[in-house]
Amino acid sequence: MIKVIKRSEKKEITTILGKDVHSIVRKHSDKKKFDEYRKQWELASKLKIVPKHPLQIDFELNYSCNFSCKMCTWSVENASNRGKKTWLDFSIYKKIIDDGVKNGLKSVRLNYINEPLIRKDIIKFINYAKDVGVLDVYFSTNGSLLNPKISNEILNSGLTRIQVSIDATTKNTFNKIRQGGDFDLVVKNTLNFIKLRNSLKKELPTMRVNFVRTKLNEHELNDFINFWKDRSDCIGIQDLVSIMDVNKDSKSNKVFNCAQPFYHLTVRYDGTILPCCTFFGAKLPISRLKSETEISNEKNLNNIDLETLKLKTIKETWNSDEMKSLRKMHKDGNYQLNDICKECVLSTSNIDDDLY
Repeated sequence: MIKVIKRSEKKEITTILGKDVHSIVRKHSDKKKFDEYRKQWELASKLKIVPKHPLQIDFELNYSCNFSCKMCTWSVENASNRGKKTWLDFSIYKKIIDDGVKNGLKSVRLNYINEPLIRKDIIKFINYAKDVGVLDVYFSTNGSLLNPKISNEILNSGLTRIQVSIDATTKNTFNKIRQGGDFDLVVKNTLNFIKLRNSLKKELPTMRVNFVRTKLNEHELNDFINFWKDRSDCIGIQDLVSIMDVNKDSKSNKVFNCAQPFYHLTVRYDGTILPCCTFFGAKLPISRLKSETEISNEKNLNNIDLETLKLKTIKETWNSDEMKSLRKMHKDGNYQLNDICKECVLSTSNIDDDLY
C-alpha cells in the first residue's frame, strides 16, 4: 500500500510519482541543449533569472472541449457550437515557433484548458515544433479521443510527452467529476496507447496519468496509484484546494512566489497572451498578439474586451512593464496586491462547494 499524501503535508501543487520523464526525453534529445534548457528552467523556477524569451509557451489551439468537468470553467456548454471559429491558425503558430526557437523557446504545450485532440490536424503542430528545434512538445488530454488511429499518428510524430486526466478508479466517481465522459473508454484508450507504444519499442512520448484530488475522489487515490504505477510512466497528483489551504477571504502571512511569469506564457485562440497556465490566468491578459494573420474574435467565458489590449509580439509582451511588475510582485511575495493572483493562490472560486 502506498501512503496517501495528506493535504496538510502537501508542499507543492503537483506531486509526481514514478519515472523522471525529463530524463527519458533527454535520452532522445541533444543532451547539451536539453541540459542547458533544464538548468535555465530550474533557475527561473527559483526566480533567480528571467530568460530573454519564455522557455515555454502553451497554445490554446481550440476553445472547446467535449467534457463538462465539474471543476472546470471550460465546458461543452460554454465553448461548443462554434466549430473552427475558435481555432488558432497554423500560420500564427508557425510564426511564434520560428521566432521563439531563434530566441530561446525550448518547450511547447499544445493545450490550455481545452481538449487538444478535437483538432484533427494536431500532428502538424507537433511535428513543426520538433522539426525546427523545440526540445519538449507535449499536451494534456481527457483521453476520450485517443483512439487507435490518432494514437498511431502520435507515436510516429515528434511528441515527447502526453498526459491523460482521469481522476478516478471507478465509473461512479468518474461520472461525478468528468461529466460527459466514458470512464471505460478513457481507461481503454490510455492502456491501448501504452501497449502500442511498448510494442513499437518506443519510449516517447512518455505517459503520465493525472489525478486531481477533491473530496469526491480522494478515497480512490490509493487504488488509482496502485492500478497505474506499473502501467504509466508516472502519476501526477494535484490538489484542487488552495495550495495554502485557506479560503478566499482568508489573510495569510505565508509567502508564495509564483514562478510562471519567469519562464512561461500562454497564447489563447483569440491571440490574448497570458502570464500563466491556470484558470485564473484567463482573467489576467497581458496583451493581444500582433499578427498579420486574422485572429478569432469569438468571445470567451471571461468576456475580455479585446479592444482594450495592446497589440504586442511575444518578445514585446515578455519584456513589457506588466510582466516586469508581476515578476517583482511575486518575487517579493506580494501576490495579494493583484486580485487575480490572490484569487488563484487563496481559492478556487469557480468550483462548487460540494466538490470539497
